Amino acid sequence: MLYRGYDRQCPPGTSAYVIQSGDTLYAIAGRFNTTVQAIISANPGIVPERLRVGQVICVPQRQLQGPACPIGTQPYEIRSGDTLAGIANRFNTTVEEIVQANPGIDPYRLQIGQSICIPQQSQPQEPACPTMNYYVIRRGDTLSAIARAFNIQLQELLSVNPGINPNALSVGQTICIPLAPSPVSITVNIADKTLTLYREGRPYKSYPVATGKPTSPTPTGTFTIVNKQVNPGGPFGTRWMGLSKPHYGIHGTNNPASIGTAASNGCVRMYNQDVEDLFNYVPVGTVVRIF
Repeated sequence: MLYRGYDRQCPPGTSAYVIQSGDTLYAIAGRFNTTVQAIISANPGIVPERLRVGQVICVPQRQLQGPACPIGTQPYEIRSGDTLAGIANRFNTTVEEIVQANPGIDPYRLQIGQSICIPQQSQPQEPACPTMNYYVIRRGDTLSAIARAFNIQLQELLSVNPGINPNALSVGQTICIPLAPSPVSITVNIADKTLTLYREGRPYKSYPVATGKPTSPTPTGTFTIVNKQVNPGGPFGTRWMGLSKPHYGIHGTNNPASIGTAASNGCVRMYNQDVEDLFNYVPVGTVVRIF
């Protein structure tokens, strides 16, 4: 976790970070949008192969410099798994129009964190989904596999997504999932700042989270997921999963340095890449136990 004002004096443009179990410089660089070389330069004498839990290092706070996008376009930051075809589908434009708005772009060498200009649409389009039970297509997905994962029939999935072409799914495409009993459940351990996903009663995945501040604690108890949203933006990051406790949810963030701390207004906050992963496992109706 990053600490402002920690006892180590880090140079301007960097912040103190406390090494946690399993950390590598490569993982830290990816999490905080910098490079391994930049971290090494900010920490003379550091030995990347000998990081210690509790060791304090200085992490550069790199600000991405995106292109000056022309009128009628908006900036977009490339994320893991993105392709121009998937981005074009999400923003209701075409690959050709994106290429024209980004002279010199190489569609086959997109880099995570790269900023490009997207024509026309200001918001991604989503299908009409009265249940608010969304799913975002990932590489390798098929409708048959998605149906099996959510305990529904393929025909049910086709019925709530009229016009969908099962043979032309795009990475990043948003579809609607019919309601069915959830195959998973979630627990959130406030003390450990950990969210655990269970499948068939067994731990399946675990993620670090931020929880509520002492003045705005995360509510404890048993709740359910009642709605889902793609790209809510701002402090909610790239995904939102609303709880049956009004005004609370599990969401992404625009402040990744807060993960692992008590920093939210009561919601459960995750790294964007983690909440995007969790989002696709968790349908509306999933039980969430917070303790």
